[in-house]
Amino acid sequence: MKLTATLAGLLVAAMPILATAQPLTMVLSNDNNAKGLKGQTFDFFVERAKEALGDDLTADMHHGGTLFDQDSQVVGTQLGEAQIIAPAIGIYSQLVPEVNMFELPFLLSSPAKIQAAFEDESLRALWVPKLQAKGIEPVAIWMNGPRDLGYRGDKPVLLPEDAQGLKIRVQSAPVYVAPFEAIHSNPVGVSWSETPTALEQGVIDGAEPTPNAWRGSGMWQMIDQITLTEHIYTAWIVGANKMWWDGLTDAQREGLQSALDAATAWNAEQADQINNQDLEFFASEGKQIHRLTEEQQAAWKDAMVPVWQKYGTEVIGEDGMNRLIEISKAE
Repeated sequence: MKLTATLAGLLVAAMPILATAQPLTMVLSNDNNAKGLKGQTFDFFVERAKEALGDDLTADMHHGGTLFDQDSQVVGTQLGEAQIIAPAIGIYSQLVPEVNMFELPFLLSSPAKIQAAFEDESLRALWVPKLQAKGIEPVAIWMNGPRDLGYRGDKPVLLPEDAQGLKIRVQSAPVYVAPFEAIHSNPVGVSWSETPTALEQGVIDGAEPTPNAWRGSGMWQMIDQITLTEHIYTAWIVGANKMWWDGLTDAQREGLQSALDAATAWNAEQADQINNQDLEFFASEGKQIHRLTEEQQAAWKDAMVPVWQKYGTEVIGEDGMNRLIEISKAE
C-alpha cells in the first residue's frame, strides 16, 4: 500500500507537467519562393526547431505564397491561420507605421546596423508594443540584402534622372513607393507573385528587389540590366501570432527561440555572400551589371533622403530619428 500511495502521489505531481506537454503545430507562410534566401532561412529554422522539439513539433511549411500572399499574410496570422511569417518590413507599416524606420532609403545600410536598430530598447519602445497590440509578436529579424534596380532595355540607368518615367514594380507600402516618386519614376504597386506576369506583359519596365530575389524567382531572365543602387538594405521581421506564442510552454518557446537565433545567425552570414554570388551569376549569363561611382550614388541618396521627414521624423519623432542616424554612423 505504501508503494502504491507513493506512486499515486508521483503521478498526481506529474499531471500538470503532462498537461502542458502537448504536441505543437506550427504553420509557417513564406510569401516568396523556396529557393531564395528567405525560403532557405525558413527551412533552416524549421530544421533546427524540429531538432529542438523533436516529435512534439509538427511544422507545416508553405512556400511561394501558396497559403498567404504578400498582402494577406499578416491578416492570416492575426486570425491564427498561420503562426510564423516573415514579410518585408513595409508590409507591417499598414498596422504600425513606425516600422518604416528600418526601410528608409540610404539609412541602415548593413545587417549589423539593422540588427542594432532592431535590438535598441529606445527604438523598440516605439513600435513593438503597437505590433503586439495588433496580435503579432516580433521574434527575429532576417536579412534580405540591398535592393537594386533591374530593368529591360539598352539604356543604362546610372542617375536618378535616367529612371524618370520608368514603370518600376515596388511593394505597395508607401515607404517603398515614395523614394521612386521622389525621382519622378512611375512606381507600380504589384504583389510579388504577380510581378513575373507584369514584367512579361510590359505592365512594368523593371523592379527593385534584392539579387537573391531576382534569381530565386527566375525573373532575372526577363531583364537586361541591373544597377546597384543599394537604396535600401532590406530585411524581414519574423512575426508570430501573439496568442499562439504566449500560449507556448517555456520549453517550447525556448526551443523555438533557440532555432530562431540559429536561423538568424545563419541568415546574416549568408545574405551578402548569396547576393554577391547571384550578381556574379547574372554577369556570367550576359546581364549588364552597373556599379555606381561615389558621385552617382550620392545623387541617388540626395534625391531619396527627403522621404525621411515624412516616413521617419514625422512618425517616430526627432529623438527616434537621431538615434537611427547615430546607429547608421556606427562602424
